[in-house]
Formats: sequence, structure tokens, C-alpha cells
Amino acid sequence: MKVEKLFAPFDFTRSKGALSVYDLNIKDVVTDPADAAVNTVYVCVRTPIGDGHYGAAVAYANGCRCFLAARGLGLREDAAVYTTEDPEAHLGALAARCFGYPARSLTVFGITGTHGKTSVADTLAATLRHAGKKIALLTTDGTEIDGEFTLTSPVAPNAADVQRMLRAARRKRAEFAIIEFSAYMLAHHAEKSIPFAAVLLTDLAPRHIGGQMHPDFTSYWAAKKKLLLSPSPLVFLPEPIADLDVKGRVVCYGDMGDIVAQNSRILCENGSLGTAFSFTYQKETVEIFYPVIGDFATRNATAAAVLALAAGLPLAEIAQGLSHAAPIGRMECIYSNNGARVFLDVAYEAEDLLGVLQSLRRVTRGRLCVVLGSVGGRAVHRRAPLGKTAVEHADFVYFTADDPGSEPVKRIIQEMVLEIEDASRYLCIPSRRKAILRAIEDLRTGDTLLVLGKARDESQLVMGAKEPFSDREVVLKAARRT
Repeated sequence: MKVEKLFAPFDFTRSKGALSVYDLNIKDVVTDPADAAVNTVYVCVRTPIGDGHYGAAVAYANGCRCFLAARGLGLREDAAVYTTEDPEAHLGALAARCFGYPARSLTVFGITGTHGKTSVADTLAATLRHAGKKIALLTTDGTEIDGEFTLTSPVAPNAADVQRMLRAARRKRAEFAIIEFSAYMLAHHAEKSIPFAAVLLTDLAPRHIGGQMHPDFTSYWAAKKKLLLSPSPLVFLPEPIADLDVKGRVVCYGDMGDIVAQNSRILCENGSLGTAFSFTYQKETVEIFYPVIGDFATRNATAAAVLALAAGLPLAEIAQGLSHAAPIGRMECIYSNNGARVFLDVAYEAEDLLGVLQSLRRVTRGRLCVVLGSVGGRAVHRRAPLGKTAVEHADFVYFTADDPGSEPVKRIIQEMVLEIEDASRYLCIPSRRKAILRAIEDLRTGDTLLVLGKARDESQLVMGAKEPFSDREVVLKAARRT
């Protein structure tokens, strides 16, 4: 799209650029100067990493001549610089226009909340896929379009990234797009210019509060609320919220909602542990078996089910799909033999780990053991609470590496065991492979082993380099030998 046509609907101030700039056929909208080129618009956005205005010179050197900024950039006169008070607020609309409004060709569902967002998105995608639908999925784990999965980058997707994913989904002729929105993404307008078919809140809890992003709960809720206030005909809530003036129809789901889930219990069906419950919609009830256990299993499965209803699936088909819809790496049982089981999960805070261990304790006859590490370079405050929770609620813990980066693994482990008094309850094994192998070797009849990490990722970040490593592969190879 030509520059002048692209910017025509926007009330931006423009500095003069060379006439040749306005003849450019713009193909992309970028926020990283390394991605800038002749046929791109570089948008200067501010993030915790830095101010994009300072990257404009690099974008210019890479051939970019069209910019959106909050102020003048001091570039040569051939650059066309459009200015507005908050460039990031217009990023989604600009990208959507540049890409030909891809969301209009899709049925788009948006999901936010404190807990369970990724599990709900994965479960919904699996349910729709089981019904023969073509799916595009964007979560904190990564992007999946028509069965092809790409791991996420370390930086949360912005509005242009979301629109780029929607464009890729349209090109692959996907029917549905499912997008998980973190509070960070919503605070940075990632939901803009998307015509949602339905949006859903999983829950709301005072978490991730403090620091620059969400200094208090009011700020956190304001970010989450942006998705629920977007133009959407359906807004699914776990319970009524008094101060929420939404544009669409509100539907509550859960124990006492318009769509009811009741009589939740743990079952073993065809050799698989899971959660069974009754699901009622418009006086029709089906029994659902969801192959995941845990306190949030029923809530997550119900949330996925209500969005599947919005997608037009009948109840019987939803129930069938959910029985095959376990989210990857979330309370996922990857090995079971002779009464011993191995689960993968991604719990990375003490609160999450406590819930997982309590759920696993209910289905464990023998010992409950954990392989646990903590990422290097950040989240230092999580380490001691994670270690303490693991030792207090499991029978034995193997402390090890988990994406240590440039930080010494031994120091990370020392910080994880800082508040633990009983050294007989754990082993420190810096090599992640050796820790998993030892834990598998120690498994006995009736034991449960929980391996915490990144179930989808097949690498470990060590000294700035990604080394090939798969928890799943190591577990399965070791288990076959025992």
C-alpha cells in the first residue's frame, strides 16, 4: 500500500519527505530497527527495554524512510516522519490497514485473565481442531498456524505482531484465530483493531503487581479490562462484575452462571487421569471428561467449552473434543508404568507450584518428587519461595538448571535452597539431564515425578547460547531403560 494511502485515515502531523517516499509500497509495520527496510514503516514505541525513538537512526540506515513517532527524529530531509502523541496506540490500526485487515476473514477469540489463559487457549484450539477446523493460535508459548508451531520470542507480542500473525493465519486459510492477551500486551494496545467474535476472562487475582508495569491492582485491572471493553458481541465472565460496562452481551460461566459446570471429580478413563464434570447449557447437559487434573481443570475446560459454543460446535462435539484436548506441558502425564507416573508442568511461581503439588498429592500412592530449577538473570525473588514450597509439599526435590543463561547454576540453586532447613529432603544436581535421569532412576511403584520447565521448548539457554535439550525426550528415553 502506498504511503499516503496507508496514512490517509489518521490525523497525524507530517514532516515533508522526498516525493519518492510516498511512492513506496509499504509491506510491513515494524518496531525493531533491525527489521526496518525500504518498504516498512518504523514506529517508535517505548518499552521497558528502551525508547524506540533512539533506534530511528538505525532504521534509517537500514533503508527505512517512513516513520511514526511522538516527536521529531532529526533524520535527513528525505525521511517522512508522521507524529502523534502516542504512536503505540495507533500501531494496531496502522498494521491492520497495511496488512489488509486480516482479522475480518477470521473468527477471532480473545482470552485474558490471571490464571489459565494458555491452558484455555490450547484446549479450545484442540477442541476446534478435533472438529476439523483450521486454527491459528497465539499464546505465551508461541504461535501455531495450521499445525506448525513457532516458539515465542523473549519480548511479548505487540499490536503489529498480533496483526502479522492474523495475516499469516489468513494466508493459511485458517477459520479461527485464538489469541491469549497478557496484561502487558493489553497495556500496550495489542488488542486494537481486531473484530472479536467473543472475549473471555478466566479469572482475576492480585498477581504480577508491583514495579513499572502494574504498580497496583487498579492498574492491572485497567489493562485486563481493555479486552473485555473491546467491540465484541459476546463477553464471557466467570462471575458478574459490577463496574464493567461492556458493549456486547455478558454470559457468565461456572458453578452458578448462565452456563454451568458442576459435580467435578477426578477419574481414570482408558488409563488416563483426568477431571470429569457435568456441563449444562440451555437445559441440555453433557458429561465431560477432560484429561487434566488440578484445581483449575474444570474452570479451564469450561472456559474452552463456552468459546467452542460461540464457535458453533454442538455440545456433544465439544464433549468429544475436550476428551482429547489436554494442553501440552500443563499437568501433562507423559509416562505411566507400573503405578509410577511422570508429569510435565510450567509452574514458575510458588503459588502455582503449590496448586500443582496439592493436585498431584491426591493421585499419588507413593512418593511425590520434583525436578526444579529457576531461570537465570531475572525473577531472583521467586527462587527461595519456589524451593521452600517444593520441599514442604513434595517428598523429595532435585534442584537443577533451567535456562541459567550467563548466571552460574550453582548460585541459582543456592538461592533456591536458602530457606530450607532439612537437607535430607533434596539433592542439588546442576546438570539438568543428570537430575532428570537420577529422578527417573529413583522412581518406584506408586511414585509421581513432576518435571517443571518448558515443555514445548527444546533448548536450554546457557551462556548466551541455546543448547538442544528436551525434558520430554530425556524423560522418555530414561524411562524406557528402567
